[in-house]
Amino acid sequence: MLSAKNIEKKLKEFASAKRKQANEWFFKTGKGQYGEGDIFIGVSMPDIRKVIKSHMNLEYVELELLLNSPLHEVRMAGVLILTENAKIATRKYNKEQLEKIAKFYLKNRKGVNNWDLVDVSVHYILGNTILNDIFKLDLLESLSSSDSLWDRRMSMVATWAFIRKSDVFPTIALAEKLLHDKEDLMHKAIGWMLRESWKREPNIIEDFLLQHYTHLPRTTLRYAIEKMEESKRKDFLNMKYK
Repeated sequence: MLSAKNIEKKLKEFASAKRKQANEWFFKTGKGQYGEGDIFIGVSMPDIRKVIKSHMNLEYVELELLLNSPLHEVRMAGVLILTENAKIATRKYNKEQLEKIAKFYLKNRKGVNNWDLVDVSVHYILGNTILNDIFKLDLLESLSSSDSLWDRRMSMVATWAFIRKSDVFPTIALAEKLLHDKEDLMHKAIGWMLRESWKREPNIIEDFLLQHYTHLPRTTLRYAIEKMEESKRKDFLNMKYK
């Protein structure tokens, strides 16, 4: 039976108390931490993917139940179903389906409220929707101005879709805007996307890093230069360019 209830039941069959404890620590669910209050049951990503294989045609009313679940892995199941369907719609150039998925994702994004949920989905859903001229790029600008950490992370990671097409300029524009974000998870996201951009356009990204060197968060810098040759990486880390 294709239902949110059945997915939750099947996920619980894979639950592990040891993994639950590890995930609650790893995803910072303690008081005052970014994942405060999130509830894990201890299911691995491969097992979540096993469960959703037979539920890819789940109705949106059931998907909404998944994304509004208090259980992290149940929300992840919903996010993965949307993501896999977005990939199919993109490959088939089914703009109507892709738009429907993206609108649903945006409407229910309060359930996409941890970095793993964002990172596995947003570039395939929102990024590809913008690339296919369904939504405008200013959607990311709007998300980047949100008070929600997860909205801001969505805006940054969504640019991965552009990077894969060798267009690094949306990433640079948002990175410049978000460099002073106070959240470490944003420092990491910006550095990660700059690193991916560097693989495509090393000169442009190195120029960006030099231009903003004096106020780059250290975490952002470390992530951005991770794949550079050792000597160049050390020069950046030792502030040789200052």
